[in-house]
Amino acid sequence: MSTPARLSTSTVVDSNGLVPWLAAAGPLAYTPAKPPPRDYFFQYTWVLPGIFSPEVNLRRHRYFGSPLKDNARFLFDFWTDARREPGAAAPLYDKPGRVSKDELHTPLAAYHHIRKPIRIAGAVLMQHGSYQWVPAEDQPHLAEGEVLLYRGLGDAPVFRQLRFRSADLSAPNFEVWRRYIVLQADMLSDSVRSFNTIHDRIKRCETGGLLDGTWLADTLAQRAGLELEAPGFAQDLWASAQQSYSLDPEIGSGKFGPRYVRVRTPLNNLRIITFFAGESEVRIVDPSRILDVQTFGCEVQFIPPVEP
Repeated sequence: MSTPARLSTSTVVDSNGLVPWLAAAGPLAYTPAKPPPRDYFFQYTWVLPGIFSPEVNLRRHRYFGSPLKDNARFLFDFWTDARREPGAAAPLYDKPGRVSKDELHTPLAAYHHIRKPIRIAGAVLMQHGSYQWVPAEDQPHLAEGEVLLYRGLGDAPVFRQLRFRSADLSAPNFEVWRRYIVLQADMLSDSVRSFNTIHDRIKRCETGGLLDGTWLADTLAQRAGLELEAPGFAQDLWASAQQSYSLDPEIGSGKFGPRYVRVRTPLNNLRIITFFAGESEVRIVDPSRILDVQTFGCEVQFIPPVEP
């Protein structure tokens, strides 16, 4: 079922700009500075039906995609504050995404929010209908446009990370990189496509109502000419982009530890997975923009691009 034509879900704001909202224009182009007039716009089965499994009854409410309204209480509080008090939703980070021939900055916004009833200061991250809330003490660098991410390795002694500079790539590998950038920009150019491609392999009980087992992004990558099955730079690049990280240090060290890594990267290098999927999960789009890797009980091995 497609989204009604009257509700545009295009996120393209100019020739190479992308917004983090549900749309760049029209009723879904609401922002914390200009919030929607009513909660109708949070009932995703009505405004974003294209993100749901065919088994979902679209007449039932799914608030921000969640079947339980209480799960999304922090978001209702956030948007209620934005409506009642102009300026209450203070931005920490709010820049449009940008695309060039060799670089992609993802659209993502971060806003101050004190989560109730626990009264913990933190921030709401938003991107194309996906939301995460993070405590300020876990992410102290948001205002600087940077984020700390955690990836648990279990008992694995080595964390392997693809490392390269696009300017140093060989001509064949740069063509792979160019196709990858174009593909990522295309996936981010529409909020329904963006939502579906970042949740396409998140197969959990909490996400059973979504199109969460389609591996849509892989299909689009292969259509774009990326050789995902054959060993090479395209396969390594895609595998790196599918690695999940957490915004929560306890997830990396506890749930998926004891060996883990902490990486630092720009906020505009993230795709975020919606809050009710659990684990405060995100992915990194461009591994070459990882600024720092700190290891805990393991070693890091940087892998150069495979030459064709």
